[in-house]
Amino acid sequence: MKKIFLSALAAVMILAVMTGSSFAAEKKGAKAAASAEKAPANYWDKWTKTISLDIFPDCGINVLGAGGDDVLQQTVDTYCAVKPGGYIGYVNPKVMDIYKKKGNKYPDGKLAVLVFKKIGAAFTTDIVNGQPVYDVVAIADGKSIASKEAKHPLNPATCATCHLTAQKGVCAKLGFVCGNRM
Repeated sequence: MKKIFLSALAAVMILAVMTGSSFAAEKKGAKAAASAEKAPANYWDKWTKTISLDIFPDCGINVLGAGGDDVLQQTVDTYCAVKPGGYIGYVNPKVMDIYKKKGNKYPDGKLAVLVFKKIGAAFTTDIVNGQPVYDVVAIADGKSIASKEAKHPLNPATCATCHLTAQKGVCAKLGFVCGNRM
């Protein structure tokens, strides 16, 4: 009887040790997952939010009848194929006064960002020597993920085409950022 009791006690103790280490592993795993979910800060995180769209329309949708403008329609037509999800636009607070006044002369530096969380990408606009420089960067690490494929929606040349020449150059007249400034 003593052997059965000791065997049962040993089994309970082994089970307790195993459960404790399993619990510790689960706790450690949960901590790591929570840490991974907390994305690193991006330079635009504290900038002023200017525009947003919760759901990006599918290809072929006419947004003009739903209150959209020509710029939004061209944006949908250009980016719908990559199914980017909604977006949030940010403008550097250092240039917010120029932006609000629909100015078109920005100082050199970081100007604006359009963030697409669903695809993990941000479209950036910087000003260098008075001219826009467009890029597509990964939200996770800020590194360029721009496509080199001509006319691809994630190629900075595609950004430049829309921002500088489309819609009779209206975006260029607004300092290379359009948003809701029409």
